Amino acid sequence: MSSIIRLLVISDTHSTWPYTPDCPAPPCDILIHCGDLTQVGGLPAYKKAMQDIQTVDAELKLIIAGNHDLDLDEEWVRKNAEDGEEEEDIEDSGKCVSFMKSHEKEGVYYLEEGKHDFKLEDGRSFSVWASPYTPEFNGYAFAYGEDENRFRDIPEDIDILMTHGPPSFTDELGYGLDVNVKGKSCGCKMLGDAVKRVKPRLHCFGHVHEGRGAVKMQWSETGNGNGRVKMLPGDGRVLSISKELERTRSVLVNAAVWGETKGWTIDLDI
Repeated sequence: MSSIIRLLVISDTHSTWPYTPDCPAPPCDILIHCGDLTQVGGLPAYKKAMQDIQTVDAELKLIIAGNHDLDLDEEWVRKNAEDGEEEEDIEDSGKCVSFMKSHEKEGVYYLEEGKHDFKLEDGRSFSVWASPYTPEFNGYAFAYGEDENRFRDIPEDIDILMTHGPPSFTDELGYGLDVNVKGKSCGCKMLGDAVKRVKPRLHCFGHVHEGRGAVKMQWSETGNGNGRVKMLPGDGRVLSISKELERTRSVLVNAAVWGETKGWTIDLDI
């Protein structure tokens, strides 16, 4: 049995699916969608996103929300409900969340924040820690304040870290996956600290469209710093993550759809 799991990683489709019947998504074992399935939510938009996701030939499909998926965040809905409409808005939010959670028998899993373990039909297993949360931005959903650390408890025994937003590494040069079109870092330093500590084999995210790309982080053997960053090609080649030196290297992928781009294909050796 092969120990290679093929992943297709994508993010920030915003109700515009980048694949067509004439140009379908490549077959894979697992599809990962890192959030912002819609532009502003709404049950019809989630139904359309689910239809698109189910066109992918994959045994498992793992999905998290993003800051644009407004009504999947009940806390956001409560805070933003208009006077007299809170009960109705919360009910609509519940319908959207229930819909997203109703496809597990079809191999589609909507992941809320935390650790999740999966096993493919042939017995290959892997673990994921997922989070839809990003630093507060213009009043969108799944937001946290600048002093709130949502990532301190990420366990070190995970294979894949799956977040909507990117980490920030303020002391590294050449990373760039969190930089917007104005050259500003939009990542989270506390998430970056967690990545240094956990050293996941793969960390995939989106949110900052202009930061789309992939890097290999070579962690130092002592401490939680990192020695160097290697940019990985984005020309359609498959990214391979081997088991060798797995605790000293991490591959980070910003999979946001940007222009005519599509998903990243990654082979993960478990």
